[in-house]
Amino acid sequence: MNPATYSHPWAALLALAVIVFFSVRNWMWILSIPLPEGATSTGFLGTRARIWYRECTGPIVEALATTTIGPNLLTYAQGVLAIVTALAFANGAVFIAGWLVIGTGTLDVLDGSLARHSGQGTIRGAFVDSVVDRYAELLIYGGLAVYFRDSWVLWVIVLAMFGSMMVSYTRARAEGLGVDCQIGGAQRAERVVLLGLGSVLSDIVGHLWSAVTGDATQGVLVAVLVILATISNTTALARVRWVARQLAGMT
Repeated sequence: MNPATYSHPWAALLALAVIVFFSVRNWMWILSIPLPEGATSTGFLGTRARIWYRECTGPIVEALATTTIGPNLLTYAQGVLAIVTALAFANGAVFIAGWLVIGTGTLDVLDGSLARHSGQGTIRGAFVDSVVDRYAELLIYGGLAVYFRDSWVLWVIVLAMFGSMMVSYTRARAEGLGVDCQIGGAQRAERVVLLGLGSVLSDIVGHLWSAVTGDATQGVLVAVLVILATISNTTALARVRWVARQLAGMT
């Protein structure tokens, strides 16, 4: 990156102010949401955040239900958007890539919600959705790997990728054996939010830092990747231990 072209401090400050404003406003909304009776926290985002997101996307789902757009089309669109996201990361467009990450996660939410709302959910659709989710995540990490290919961060990305895949695999394998497994803080929603918002904030901080020091940096993104690598593998191992205990009690 060229620091001379990378530094846009006033635009970065404006973007940061907008993000902080909407983040504070939405968190106040989230915290005011009453928890359903018997609800337990899921991931570090919690149940309230998930309810809030469903409320935000509800009108979109209802609008889509009146069209010929089916959940499978949204699933395939997620795969295409993941390719675009990977290319954005690979070419250093971190700010844009961050929003695209959130876009892929939103499409993942919408396809399942639309399937349930319209009664179009099928076993085949659920299977294809899971496969596309895994491909989407791998593609995005692949784009990051290209971007950090000459840095030690490449190994962090590899660890984060392995951890993310194992979080998904342990749940799928456990459910195949009849054990419900949703424990751990680094579920897909958490990983999307961390990587998406982390990328956006990293580029904003990079612009501000470059204006002060003249050096471009993606330090926030690197920190986020380290966190993702850590919590993904921690979650996967926690699931392995928990499921092993459950299976031991079933024999």
